[in-house]
Amino acid sequence: MALTPQQVEALVNANAAALELHLAAEHKPGVLAFFALAAGMADLVMGQKLGVEDESGSVFEPVAPRGPAA
Repeated sequence: MALTPQQVEALVNANAAALELHLAAEHKPGVLAFFALAAGMADLVMGQKLGVEDESGSVFEPVAPRGPAA
C-alpha cells in the first residue's frame, strides 16, 4: 500500500505529537522524504511471499560454540 504525500505528512505529524518531538521546519522535508522511503521499503518486504521453509525471526535456537580456529 503506497502512501500519498498527505498520508506521510499526517503520520509524521501524529508521531511527532505523540512523542512530543518538535520538528524544525528546515528538517521536516528530510524527515518526510526518509519516512516515505522507509514506507516504500516496508511495502517491498511485506510483498515477499513466504514458504513453509521460512521460519519466524522470533524463533531462537542456540548453537554450540566452536573451538578456536586451527
